[in-house]
Amino acid sequence: MWNSLRATLCAAAFLAFLPATFSSSSNSERVKIFPKLATDSVRVDADDPAIWIHPTNAARSVIIGTDKDSAHGGLYVWNLKGEQLQFVPLERPNNVDVRHGMKLKDRTIDVAVTQECRKRTLRVFEIDPANGTLTDITIAGGIPTPELEAPYGLCLYRRPGDGAIFVITSSREGESAKHLHQYQLFENKNGKIRGKYVRALGRDSITDKVEGLVADDELGYVYAGDEEAAVRKYHADPASGNEAQLAEFALDDGIQGDREGLAIYRCDEKTGYLLLSSQKGKKYSSLKVYRREGESGNPHEHKLLTTLDTIGSEETDGLEVTHHGVHEQFPHGLIVKHDSPGRHFKIYSWKDFMLGMPRICAGPKAIAR
Repeated sequence: MWNSLRATLCAAAFLAFLPATFSSSSNSERVKIFPKLATDSVRVDADDPAIWIHPTNAARSVIIGTDKDSAHGGLYVWNLKGEQLQFVPLERPNNVDVRHGMKLKDRTIDVAVTQECRKRTLRVFEIDPANGTLTDITIAGGIPTPELEAPYGLCLYRRPGDGAIFVITSSREGESAKHLHQYQLFENKNGKIRGKYVRALGRDSITDKVEGLVADDELGYVYAGDEEAAVRKYHADPASGNEAQLAEFALDDGIQGDREGLAIYRCDEKTGYLLLSSQKGKKYSSLKVYRREGESGNPHEHKLLTTLDTIGSEETDGLEVTHHGVHEQFPHGLIVKHDSPGRHFKIYSWKDFMLGMPRICAGPKAIAR
């Protein structure tokens, strides 16, 4: 099996240098990327992953993923071999995201945040810096989100200036589905995390519904996958004073099914790749690739760079990527993609993705967390 995989990757490497590589007109012309590993399967219904990078030993980083089932759902933690380390039972946690460096009164922590959709609450977990396991530090009963009629998507934004952490969420039904919603996280006097609703974002700009969300902390934007319409872009910082939509793109670009997971691969503080999951395909899902920084002279113009076929992941909802090299198998980072039929997540090496796209950065650098 692995000899066959190596041969296929070598073939993909050869194709990557042909002009047709960057065309999205035919599956036969596109680079096909194969997974290195898969996580253990969740019990019922996998959906969205996040990646936490260990502060001193990247090989001990973990993948956190959701099982969005209402009765048997929860958060899973896996090591980079795909082996389960922990399970935290929760009621329908749809999406999850991670941020490093949340400042509390007397310490700084890393956090994972998810929602319990049926309860319409947010849950905040402290990530153990030794092993990546999770401890609930939310106020009793969870952080209420009454503004959301049916909680759906979620991502985190960390403001560079003061390190404030915000949760950006969406609804799948009702008037609250027409825009995004933003909450700021705070520590209360008992050391637990509470939330405050700060604004509606992009009011009435969403025409279908949004699940896929990602925030670019450094450039200050949030991207939302309006599933049957477009990817929409907004200012992430409520202090900007601008709640309007800045751009819409990926209106067509050969997308099949919904516009689902979104993730950002960082080359440096201003450049990189924006990745979008094109949910459906005959045998596998694909990734649509855009410039994180936009086009020259217009940061809000995002043209399709290329399409990459990710073998082994079908009907992909969530995905996540990191630029950190974690060990010899993933020297330039990795991508984690939801695989619906397998009820798990496939793990791909960014090094293989580099074969199939134009270079924005010469090669990932060792960048501090």
